[in-house]
Amino acid sequence: MSRNPLNTIAIENFLQSVKVAQRTSAKELKLDAKQYRDLADSISMVMTRLVELQDSQQSVDPEVTIQMDGGKL
Repeated sequence: MSRNPLNTIAIENFLQSVKVAQRTSAKELKLDAKQYRDLADSISMVMTRLVELQDSQQSVDPEVTIQMDGGKL
């Protein structure tokens, strides 16, 4: 199943804004409506992909091989 790459630009922009706010000791960080909608969409997509990956990994049982040779006396 092929997947489109995740669009994380909104998350990257938010993290960059946080860095700037920290450097300037800003007391608050404001997002306009488009920014918070894009951020919510990006976070939702990342979380959905993470759950899908976790589910696909849990369904694959590792193969275990046990050998017994009886030992030596």
